[in-house]
Order: sequence, then C-alpha cells, then structure tokens
Amino acid sequence: MSLQHLQPAPPDTTATWLTDALPLDLFTPRGATIDAFAATTSLLHPASDADGVPVTWAQVAAHTGHLLHPTSTWDDVCGTVHTRRSTRNDWPGGAPDLGELGESGWDALLSHLVRWSGPAAACVLAVDEDLPWVRGGAHVGFYGDPYHAEPPQEPAFDAQVLTAAPRVQLLRTCLLLAGSLAAVRTLGRTWRYRDRHWFERHGPTALWPADRSWLVLTDLDADSTVVAGPRTLIDALSADARLETRPQPPA
Repeated sequence: MSLQHLQPAPPDTTATWLTDALPLDLFTPRGATIDAFAATTSLLHPASDADGVPVTWAQVAAHTGHLLHPTSTWDDVCGTVHTRRSTRNDWPGGAPDLGELGESGWDALLSHLVRWSGPAAACVLAVDEDLPWVRGGAHVGFYGDPYHAEPPQEPAFDAQVLTAAPRVQLLRTCLLLAGSLAAVRTLGRTWRYRDRHWFERHGPTALWPADRSWLVLTDLDADSTVVAGPRTLIDALSADARLETRPQPPA
C-alpha cells in the first residue's frame, strides 16, 4: 500500500469534456495539439545510458548521429533497424520509459504547475486501472531474480478507493482520484522484496485542476507526456532545462 494522500473523486466527476477534446493522433509526433487550449507541447521521456543514467533524446542523437527534429520517433533518433531475425540500433543504453515521465521530470513539471495554480489547487487524477503497480497481485514480479518467492504484491490503493473511484474511458479505463496538486507527489505504491520495503513514485495517466486551465496526459504506450494550457505556462516548460520538449517546427 502507498503513502499517497489521494481519495476517490466525487461520483459526479466527469471527463467528457476531455474525451471530446482529444485528437486521435495525439501521441504521434505530428499530433500533439489539443485545440481546447491555447498551446500544447510534448515532454520527451528521458532515455538512459549504458550505466542507467538518464539522458535526453538530444544527447542520444548526438551520439548516434541521427537528427532530432519535430517528427522524430525514438526509433529515428537511436537508429533502430528491424530485420527478419533481429532488431538493432546505434544506442548502447536504454529506451525511454513508456507512460512515465520519471520522478525528476515530474518534479520539474510540478514546480511550474504549482507556480501557476498553487500547491493547494484541487485536482483530478486519472490512473490506468490495469497498470501492474495499481492492481498488484501474483503477476507483479521482480525480473532478473529467479529465486524471488515473495507473496503477491498488494494493490496500490485500498479496497475503498478501488471500489468508490469513478471509472472513465480515457485512452484506457482509468480510475478518477482527487487531491491537491501537492499530493500528486505521493502517487505510487510501496513494494516488498524479501526484507526490504520502499516507496516508488508514479505519474498519473492524466491530471487537471478544477478550473481546467491546463492538462497533463500520457499513455501506457507513449514515450512522451503531453501538456496543454496557457501559452505562458507552455513557454515556461519549453524554457526549463530540466525538461526536454519536442522540437517545434520552424515558423
């Protein structure tokens, strides 16, 4: 169970306004625009080098010699080549995490959202209910340890939250949770492994404030997180060296 400070969203919470606003090609390199907001940008999830240290897509492109441009995919940047027998690329490290901006990325993003809306701003979080860390169970294991024999992991949320949280079809079936903007930092779960316990943070599938002035959205299969909102907010994200936004096409 986690130490999160989140509760089920009220039963009448709806995301209809959002599902109607999302373009079908949102997570393609050319499709990251949500017309309901003044501006939209994509935050690229960091990759990792051979030692597991986070790196930007720009650093990967500098290593591989492939260009990073507004429509680049990860395969373009790392030089992936698929053949009948194998897949290879020019990058010796790891690929970006799908569906996760990462702790440092979320810390940077939240610093801007808190500056815009305030830490006490009431927010709605959508969390994909089928994610392994949400549901727990025997299928959640620790790869690379054939001797792992711990009991099944508990769900990330207690039974009351899982039962009471409204569901919404938002790219996937999501639980709707409520909490302050500051409480987003507590989203995650406590893992058990042998005699150790530790808390692992996760990002929500979607996040928006009660006034709907901005939106953060990702997907289980996406290597970027889309942020839409006022132009001033999006410009501040683009100028933050802690975040890597997708290059914008020339004017």
